[in-house]
Amino acid sequence: MKQSLFFFIFAFAALISGAQNHPVEWKKYINDNYYYDIESASDRQTALDLARSNLARQIQVKVNEVSEMEKYAVNGKSSVLYTSTKSFSTSVDMSLAETKSHYSDENGKYYVIVFINKEDASAFYENEVKMLVSNTDKVIGIAENYISGGFKSKAKKELEDAVLLFDDAGKTFFWLNVFGLDKSRIEYYLRQVNSNEQKIKQKLSELEYGTTYCVVCDADLFGSRFVKLGNEVKGALSASGCNFVDDAVKADYVIRIKASARKYNEFQGAYFSYIDAMVSIEKNATSQRIFEDEISIKGSHTLSYNEAARDGYKRIAKEVAKMLKENIKN
Repeated sequence: MKQSLFFFIFAFAALISGAQNHPVEWKKYINDNYYYDIESASDRQTALDLARSNLARQIQVKVNEVSEMEKYAVNGKSSVLYTSTKSFSTSVDMSLAETKSHYSDENGKYYVIVFINKEDASAFYENEVKMLVSNTDKVIGIAENYISGGFKSKAKKELEDAVLLFDDAGKTFFWLNVFGLDKSRIEYYLRQVNSNEQKIKQKLSELEYGTTYCVVCDADLFGSRFVKLGNEVKGALSASGCNFVDDAVKADYVIRIKASARKYNEFQGAYFSYIDAMVSIEKNATSQRIFEDEISIKGSHTLSYNEAARDGYKRIAKEVAKMLKENIKN
């Protein structure tokens, strides 16, 4: 105890001695809102090096205190921690430090103060947490949209990339502790980050297994391509849990739909058109065609053969989806 008291008195006396000729405006940095150190020397660089080294050691003491506190808290299962991330370095980041210098004509010395505003440093790391939460919120939304559209492989890629964003979260929360952000705020962000990480990992777990399909649709509407048929079929199948990819080579199964419209007749102001479709399912690994069938549906409309064909496509999309649901393998 006596040795610690002696060290404190010695350090305090040295600080007063070394800082007695520093500018009066530096007084605003000499309080608990800052980590700071003031040094003097015959040349500015020496004073700067001393101040930066001493400030780094000063912060390292706090780092060690927080490390010990968190080590103890881990055993006690403290909720203040973010322990699911990889290990990280606790070396002091001096990029947040600011510097001011002054030359004294009276004694021919340079005085240098190096300081870190705790509030500004805390705000820097707090912003990192906010960005992490915001970015992972967006990824979750994007992934959910992909999943609802049946593009589960795209959702998986988004989620896998997002998992890597959490690697530095432990470091960020550690420095928020070091720079004294209110514990209730840390807890608030911690809950958000933990929640998003668990959501992403849960969705990845759900996507880990499952058969993938690629829908190749060639639909003709009297010389124009009718892309809506393929989209409607995929939408209907995705509700049944089908996982779609765009590249047929990467799919477990390839669903092929070839459809075309043909005019039938016009009767008492109503137009009638037929949609004829050939539907098949192929197993990619063996090129085996495991299902094949044809279907024709009549559509009608009072405006034109084109509109009658559109009505036919609307009707046939439901029938094709129903046909595929009965024959696909999930």
